[in-house]
Amino acid sequence: MSRAAASAAAPNYNELLKKTEHYDKDERYMAISDLCEALKRNAAAAEAAKGEGGGGGGGGSGGGPTTATPYHAHVDAQTERRICAAVLSLLDDSSNDVQTVAVKTLGVLLVTVQEEQAVEIADRLCSLVLDPDKSDLRDVYAIGLKTLVETVPGEMGNVVSQRLIGRLVEGIHANSAAGGGAGGGARGGRRGGGGGGGGVAKAKVAADDKASEEIVLACLHVLTDLLARFGPSSASVAGRREPLLDVALSQLASPRPAVRKKAGTAVGVLAAVVPDPLLRRLVERLLDRIDRAEGLGKSGRRRARGTRPDASAGGGGGGDAPGDLAGADVRSLIRTTCAVAGSAGHRLGQDHVDRIVPIFLRFCDPDDAASGDDEEEEGADSDEEMEDAEGDVPHGMTEEAAAAMRVELRESCFAGFESFVLRCPALVRPHLDQIVRSSLAYMRYDPNYSYGDEDDGGEDAVDEDEEEEEEEEFSEEEYSDDDDMSDEEDDENWKVRRSAIRTLAAVVEATKHDPSRLWVAEYAWRRNSAQKTTVAGALVSRFKEREENCRVDIIECFARLLSYTVAAASSGVLTLAAADDGPNSSPSAAGTVVVDLRSNVSAAIVRASERQLSAKKGGERSKSSAIALLSTLCLAPGGIGGKDQIASVFTHAKTILDVDDDARLRRHVSANSKSLKLEALCLVRIMLSCKNHDPVHVKEALLPILLPEICKCVKEDWYKIISEALRVLVEVPNLLVQAEATQEEMDNVARALYDAIEPRLAEHDLDQEIKECALSASASMLSVLHASLSAEEKNRIFELLLERLKNETTRIAAIKTLSKIGEAARSNEDLDLSPIMNETLCQLALLLRQQSRGLKQASLECLDILVLCLGSGDGIDMDEGLFDSVLKDLGGIIEERDLHICHLSLSASNSILKARPSTGPLVKIHILPAALTLSKSPVLQDPALSSLLALLGEMITSKAITFDELQKMLVEMVGNKSGKQVISNLAECIATIAAASTATKQNSFIKSTIRAIEESGDNNSQTTQLNLLVSGDFGRKVDLSSMPGVAEGVQEVYNQSFNSSNEDIKHAAALSLGRASVGAIDAFLPVILKALEQSRGKKQYLLLTSLREFIHCYRETEGSDLSSSVSLILPHLEKNCENDEEGVRSMVAECLGSLACLEPAMILPVLKELATKETPKKVAVRWTVGSAVKFAIGGHISPTELAPFMPTFLGLLQEDDLGVKNIALLMVYSAVHHTPQLVVGLMREQILPQIYELAQLNMERKIDLGPFKHTVDDALPLRKAALSVFATCLEKCPSSLDIPAFMPVIAKALADVEDVQLQTHQIILSMCARQPIPLVAAADSFVAPLEKTVNKKKGQKTGTELERVYEWIKSGLRVMIAISKLDGAMNSRKFAEFAERINNSSKHQPFLNAVHDER
Repeated sequence: MSRAAASAAAPNYNELLKKTEHYDKDERYMAISDLCEALKRNAAAAEAAKGEGGGGGGGGSGGGPTTATPYHAHVDAQTERRICAAVLSLLDDSSNDVQTVAVKTLGVLLVTVQEEQAVEIADRLCSLVLDPDKSDLRDVYAIGLKTLVETVPGEMGNVVSQRLIGRLVEGIHANSAAGGGAGGGARGGRRGGGGGGGGVAKAKVAADDKASEEIVLACLHVLTDLLARFGPSSASVAGRREPLLDVALSQLASPRPAVRKKAGTAVGVLAAVVPDPLLRRLVERLLDRIDRAEGLGKSGRRRARGTRPDASAGGGGGGDAPGDLAGADVRSLIRTTCAVAGSAGHRLGQDHVDRIVPIFLRFCDPDDAASGDDEEEEGADSDEEMEDAEGDVPHGMTEEAAAAMRVELRESCFAGFESFVLRCPALVRPHLDQIVRSSLAYMRYDPNYSYGDEDDGGEDAVDEDEEEEEEEEFSEEEYSDDDDMSDEEDDENWKVRRSAIRTLAAVVEATKHDPSRLWVAEYAWRRNSAQKTTVAGALVSRFKEREENCRVDIIECFARLLSYTVAAASSGVLTLAAADDGPNSSPSAAGTVVVDLRSNVSAAIVRASERQLSAKKGGERSKSSAIALLSTLCLAPGGIGGKDQIASVFTHAKTILDVDDDARLRRHVSANSKSLKLEALCLVRIMLSCKNHDPVHVKEALLPILLPEICKCVKEDWYKIISEALRVLVEVPNLLVQAEATQEEMDNVARALYDAIEPRLAEHDLDQEIKECALSASASMLSVLHASLSAEEKNRIFELLLERLKNETTRIAAIKTLSKIGEAARSNEDLDLSPIMNETLCQLALLLRQQSRGLKQASLECLDILVLCLGSGDGIDMDEGLFDSVLKDLGGIIEERDLHICHLSLSASNSILKARPSTGPLVKIHILPAALTLSKSPVLQDPALSSLLALLGEMITSKAITFDELQKMLVEMVGNKSGKQVISNLAECIATIAAASTATKQNSFIKSTIRAIEESGDNNSQTTQLNLLVSGDFGRKVDLSSMPGVAEGVQEVYNQSFNSSNEDIKHAAALSLGRASVGAIDAFLPVILKALEQSRGKKQYLLLTSLREFIHCYRETEGSDLSSSVSLILPHLEKNCENDEEGVRSMVAECLGSLACLEPAMILPVLKELATKETPKKVAVRWTVGSAVKFAIGGHISPTELAPFMPTFLGLLQEDDLGVKNIALLMVYSAVHHTPQLVVGLMREQILPQIYELAQLNMERKIDLGPFKHTVDDALPLRKAALSVFATCLEKCPSSLDIPAFMPVIAKALADVEDVQLQTHQIILSMCARQPIPLVAAADSFVAPLEKTVNKKKGQKTGTELERVYEWIKSGLRVMIAISKLDGAMNSRKFAEFAERINNSSKHQPFLNAVHDER
């Protein structure tokens, strides 16, 4: 049975091949389709068998019916040849459908055939492509050949390339001679001697020319694909790069435009794989020819005459530049140069860019950019002179063709500028101003059209009357009837404008990390005018562009610039200031640029955007872009503007949202489209939620203009519009509170919101997003407008909320809604939750038993909030049995494996105890055992510990348990093996409950604690540590000096403990002394300082530990003011800055850093003086200063206070001592990580030179250890710290780095020791996503160190050492894989060969598989 089934499943190739010759085209179509599917299955099965390492069995001779071989059995060689022949023959089929499937089958077939068959197919297809008599089917053959190149297995690439390249080149040569150059003379002879048969001869020549052109195009097309796929790795291509380059360049002189264009593309692909010397020669040959061309326009030609090489150079180039480009037109040369820049721009040198940019500027000189609005000043060109200025019309070319040529030339030049700016921003930086000026000028290049606006103020204010006239004129002229534009139908100057805009967009993208120059640098951009403008101002003034494609690009370019500017401001690179910034506004860091939006930009942006929104026939894309721009503007200081601007924007939004009558809908279909309506709602939501608008202005515009339309949108059909409208309604109640709305306004809004929200909240058959948004809207409405809702309306909302809480799909959203309402009820007694309290708590208790952590977390947060609404009285009648159930469930989830859930459970328990003290016995039964178990967990910390302390304190306060009983339980938690963290946590618990007890109990407790310390001594170290820490934590909460004799007794036991033989006891005493000082500064701090002055060695270190703990704990005290004590502390710290012990200096640095955060005005000048003071021990002092500044930055010192001192502190990088250099690098790392604005302005001058130097510093020395010598590298910490700074700068402030200059450092670090290599690997992986272009340019330099890493030998290593080697190898492979995926990386032959060697290496396969499995 199984044999029969297998036989039935197997395709009968003989039958299928026979049907491919059937006379019926349908039969042939079905046969080739079935054959294609069979081959697909065969290929898939073969791949699966290969993956399993199996391989399948061998079948009979020819796959006859007597065998039971399944359908995916290997196809024998004879059948394979027959299949190939049949597929090739069907490429000539008369049916287009059959031809299409045949080409598709060819792609499947080439995956599985033998190399011999693949070569035969390639030969056959190539012959068919080159056959001049196969014109009708040449496209099909060319597609087949392209399919072969794209699908043939990579291992066959070399032999296929070797077979095809020669024939393709020969075909190009042969048909180029027939169609151009010399062939032109032959055709002329035939035409001259044709006599009476001239017409036939001309027709034959035309046909021959067409066939030749098709062959050359097909050859170039296939050759381009071949080079793109196999160029970097094929030896056949490597050996013929120069001949291939010559033949491609020769086609740039072809008389056929399509051939020239395709040849330029081929040269661009080839440029990516040629070596650097050949690339240099290629660029030189192109530039030499372009350099001889006249520019466009008067200024362009003058520029050309001023920069053209001496005419005596003649043809130039000698053997390196044969005359094959002599006939090439400038368009083709420029287009080819752009293609080269696009594929290999990162490999061009500075000298190339310095030549290319001035040459390109001849063809797009800003002085030649004419516009219909340009003024004709005295001496300006007349119309005739303007036409002459554009350049002479070439012989035999019409005016229209000449105009099209100029458009194409300029478009190509700007495409080149765009490529240079994006691919090699560092090289193009010296020319960036020229490129920007040219782009600005040609962004308005429209000589055939006048906008009727002579004063493009851009950033200048415009009077309202002028603005209205301008809007009227703009809307009439820009969107006039098509008949009025009939003269401009053939005007293609918009292509030049579009390419100039894209260049500006590239500039914006290249400067996105610091776009300040685009706001402040001014350029002359108008012909015959001295008026200047910034890039930002020019973009805004060009929103009036009449061509929608250009207009949308302009708006999007400016929106991107504004977005990057806001991001740069948030990171401290620049400062955004509004016009109303007062003297108390935060000052900007030194050296940052201040961009003032409100005074000169925001108003112009809003006006220009409103014109787009109000245009009667404006395109929907323009409106969408304008809305996106206004949304971005909301994020900037000042937002959209004042009252008038907000009202105007809301009015335009209303026209988009208004869909009342069908007639109007038919007139404004595009304006009222669903997507545009959705974007308008998003804009309104952003305007309501952002903090950059005056809420009163927003309210006054929203209520009468837009609120009714938003409520109508909630009744729409499309779920996205409904959801977004509900999100807008979420923001409305909060806006009313901020704007201090009247009660009448609140009542009206509450009525409108209820009518809109309640139906959506009640419906069940809705999208999940609508349900969640309706819940959020109801929460916002109830929280703020509950007083304006009737009791029936509130009860209806509560009833619906309970329904949603019981529904599995909406319960999390309902829980969040109830949490928000509960928060509002805690601060508003008139919001009564009693109707739903019992049932809600019951449902939440049930949800605590669910396995879902997210659901459990949301339920605990809601429970914590709601129980506090109960109050301590009996205002709400509660089921007391419910608390028993809830507390039992809470106790069951208090486990150390999830500390966040523990924190929430303990917090909820504490809230229940506060709200209902009568639940104390239940808390003691259900919660306390779990809490005590948690208290001895070594992982207990942060919020969970705080919640535990709060609960224990509340249990004492509410008398749920006595102090003595709870203290005894906590003391019993200390075991013989309890660690420091456990003892510290238990001590804090005991101190907390002691602080919550009565004064009498506190007095007796602290005295008994002192006695216990004196009695236990060193005999029971854990008990002594516990009591010491308890006394310190208790003293932090209670003033010990207020208890007679206690402060002196505590000081005595601390002093005795300093002499203990147990180090843990000493440390505990030091911490306790510091903590006890917080509650009684006058009693303890002078004692510490006096002892510090008299002590040395270990005791000095312990006292500094006490001082550090005191300062640290005091910082955590609310309303702390230590200014009166700083003058007492500072001299002791200054004295110990030069201590010989590094541990002491480290403690001093921590103290100084913490004090600097508390009192920067007093401490920073002292640190500055110490950093520059010349003393015999200046190295130790400066190390301490650097460490103190590092701690201060990590402690979040005010950046504005620290910024003036940073240049002095960064001078530590110049010190000779390696330790000082290292601590200075760590200081820089901390600054970049926490507050990058501190160092951004100082990077290039003070930091980067040292980073580059120290990242490569090597100071190895050998230590003679007798039997062997040990090598020590003293500079290793410096290299690691320097790389850490660079990695952090890549993330926080990449604009401050010169990344290409750092690539040699990265390459050297890849060959460093293991730790540095692994660190560098992570940097490269990060750069692959953020800065890929410099990596691609430096890929070749990474090959040698990476290859050494991935071929690391394991030697005799075993266990963890062997695992470390394996991880090292995998880290190198991750880098190789990541770089190989970057665009252009595999065009580097050296890197491509390295990647191919590793991928084909059997010993690396397990590692590669492991790396791929990680993804």
